Amino acid sequence: MLRSFLTWLLVLGSFSLCFGEESGEESKAKFPIGYPWSSWGDITETPVGHQETGFKIDGYAEQGVDWFKLDKMDWIFNTFIGIRGTGSSRKSDYWNNRVGPWAGLKFKKTFDLGGDNSATLSLGTRWEYYRYLSSAAPVRNDNRVTFFLEWGFDGDWKKKNNKGQ
Repeated sequence: MLRSFLTWLLVLGSFSLCFGEESGEESKAKFPIGYPWSSWGDITETPVGHQETGFKIDGYAEQGVDWFKLDKMDWIFNTFIGIRGTGSSRKSDYWNNRVGPWAGLKFKKTFDLGGDNSATLSLGTRWEYYRYLSSAAPVRNDNRVTFFLEWGFDGDWKKKNNKGQ
């Protein structure tokens, strides 16, 4: 598997790399080109009367480094570290009672959807380690590698609708 991954990186390396330079400009290279971060979280409560009532909190924070851009393709190579935690009042749901770090790498690309709207697509791999906090868990720790395809959308409906004014 490591040999396949290294071969894949060598093939990508055959593309010319653009280390943060704007296309068509004679500016100095910026390396790295960015330090993106992201986070999310939610708190939910299942109302009384349902089969699985209870409270749950879930959250994630990530800090990354955008190292370079593949020239003419606009894909950015990013490495990142993060932490995720989930807590639930239902101790029997051990998968909802865990905390642990992540680390990984990904290629990501942002697509302009017009107006003030965009979409981001990421393809990568990450190492995940979880410490289960519930005594109901069949194991205390979980250590794994995950391959992923992520997407997301963002924008501003008001700016899009008032564009012509």
